[in-house]
Amino acid sequence: MSPSSRGSELAQLREALAQLNSEYFLTVAERRKITIKIQEFKDSTGRYSHYDPERERDIFKLFQDQIKASSLKELLAFSLIMEDHAMAMAPGSYPAWSSFVHLQDPKDEIYEMINPLMLKTSRPDFFSRLNLSSEFSFLKDF
Repeated sequence: MSPSSRGSELAQLREALAQLNSEYFLTVAERRKITIKIQEFKDSTGRYSHYDPERERDIFKLFQDQIKASSLKELLAFSLIMEDHAMAMAPGSYPAWSSFVHLQDPKDEIYEMINPLMLKTSRPDFFSRLNLSSEFSFLKDF
């Protein structure tokens, strides 16, 4: 392959990546809007009023193949987006997994910041390492 054709291919790949990056940010913004609309239907009073573990488990099972194919950092990124969007209208209405609210003695590991049900679906070995607090211990049998 000649240097000019490699340069051309590189430019095309970079353009394709730029397009995907643009679509990613548009998708995240649209997800946030839809999440806020969904939250309008929920009771916004009480701790974790926007947390529905059954719904999350079902969603994670639906996307199980994609979740399993993701790296821990990709799972963390999606978990953070979910967390941020779920608390957009009512801070404190959804567990702040990234702040280790579900753990008794966090070790400050990346997998500990991921939604535990997502982790259970994708990486049961990491899920089994979580030292869940009594408030979230029900997730072990969930």
